[in-house]
Amino acid sequence: MAFTEADLRPLLLAVGLAPDQEDYSLSFDQLHLDSLARVELATRVEDRFGIVLEVAAEQSPADVATLVNAGLGEAVS
Repeated sequence: MAFTEADLRPLLLAVGLAPDQEDYSLSFDQLHLDSLARVELATRVEDRFGIVLEVAAEQSPADVATLVNAGLGEAVS
C-alpha cells in the first residue's frame, strides 16, 4: 500500500487547501495552511493510515507524502 496523491488531495482539501492548488512542493506556510490545519492533517493521516506525524510550517504536502510512505514501508512513486 502506497500513499499517493489520490490519498493526499482529499486530506488537504478537508483542512482548507484551495481547490485550485495543485503544487504540493510549496510549504504549508506558502499554501496558507496554519498550525491548526497541519494538526488536523496529521490527525487524519494517523486515523486513516496509522502513521504519527508532526507537520511543520516549512514542510510541504510532498514531504508529508514521503514521510507517510516511509512509515508504510513503501517507496514514493
